[in-house]
Amino acid sequence: MNNRKMLIAMTSMTLMFGLGYGFKGEAYAEKSVTQSAEETAIKAEVKYIAQGIDEAAKAKTDQEQKKFKNLKDLQQKALSEKLNPGEIRYVYINDKEYQAYAKGSPTTGAYYSLSFNTYNEYVEKYAAGNTSMPLQLQEPPEGYIFFMAIVSPYMTKKEQDKIYYQVIAEGKASDKKIYVKKLQEKRTAINIIYNMTTEKNGKRGVLAIAAEPAGPKDTTVESEPANAQSQKLKVSGQEVVYTPIDKMEYKSVAWMNPKTRVNYIIRETGGHLTKEDLIALAGQIIEASA
Repeated sequence: MNNRKMLIAMTSMTLMFGLGYGFKGEAYAEKSVTQSAEETAIKAEVKYIAQGIDEAAKAKTDQEQKKFKNLKDLQQKALSEKLNPGEIRYVYINDKEYQAYAKGSPTTGAYYSLSFNTYNEYVEKYAAGNTSMPLQLQEPPEGYIFFMAIVSPYMTKKEQDKIYYQVIAEGKASDKKIYVKKLQEKRTAINIIYNMTTEKNGKRGVLAIAAEPAGPKDTTVESEPANAQSQKLKVSGQEVVYTPIDKMEYKSVAWMNPKTRVNYIIRETGGHLTKEDLIALAGQIIEASA
């Protein structure tokens, strides 16, 4: 078992897909195998100018990175200091010039976690003694191999967003270049992660099984909202919600145990399991947690 510091990005990420364009002379097949000396010279000049622009941009980036290296080092130092059980730590770089340059958020964070490298280790050292949030499987998912189990502090997305903006406001109001906020959280979440043993269509699927506390007023699983494709089903007397998202090669089964007030979510991305396979996995967990 390892006590690990898990780095977390505290903002949502925007995925940007760039389209690369070649030079006009390279965008289509040449009409002739031979080129005039003038055409060759023009083409060489274009490439030279483009190369110069790329080198200038890289030099500027390198200069900026060196300029803010001290701030990044201080941020990393604050993140790397020993974390206490249940601790969530946020570190904000309070520098307007850095914020204007920064690729990403000036706020990062870390949290204390327990990680287990084998399923037996997870069961023996954690799950066997955790009756408040049971999460065990009788049989491993077919075609998958255990990767890791992680036990970490739990916060809802709404709570994370609130704290994130609070850290920014407090950091800007402080007189410190590096602002650190430490929180202590008693709630925990469990995540068991499996990887597919072989690739499917060039991809290796991932299966994640989570247990997390439900809020006092929750009637559904807050972290796995239903959509138009969702279906309500009964498994061993428990109502579950099956949700596929075809374009993302994603499917999930989620439910809340009304007696223990624990949410369970099984999520697969890019894998081979069928709806029936996920329902069978849900049945295992429901029976083990009854």
